[in-house]
Amino acid sequence: MSAEEPLDSLAHEERVADQDAAHEQGLEDDQSPAQEIPEHDDPPFFTPVLPEIPRGADLEQSLSSILLPSNQNQDPGTDKVRKRASNVLKLSEENEKLKAELKAMSDRLEAAERRREQLARKQQHIMEPPSS
Repeated sequence: MSAEEPLDSLAHEERVADQDAAHEQGLEDDQSPAQEIPEHDDPPFFTPVLPEIPRGADLEQSLSSILLPSNQNQDPGTDKVRKRASNVLKLSEENEKLKAELKAMSDRLEAAERRREQLARKQQHIMEPPSS
């Protein structure tokens, strides 16, 4: 036997007692007593108070009006954000292009320096007196 079984049987006994009391008061089975007993001992949860929706309010919207952007309903701030995003994208593409150009220039410079060093060594080798 687990610790939950005595609690379940106690809750069951309380429900049966409430049903008996309801029958004694003349309530039908489909009518409930003034207060229902929950089936398990969960803590009560908070039900938020929702705002009242006015009757007759037109709440219909087409799916396309929700999914497709409409130029008429756009906030001017949205245009600014879109333009900034476009500018950032262009600048990042330009930045990547410039990085590639810089790397190519650096590679060419390093290759030129290696060639210069090779020529300097070759010249030095030629200038050395032959050893006998």
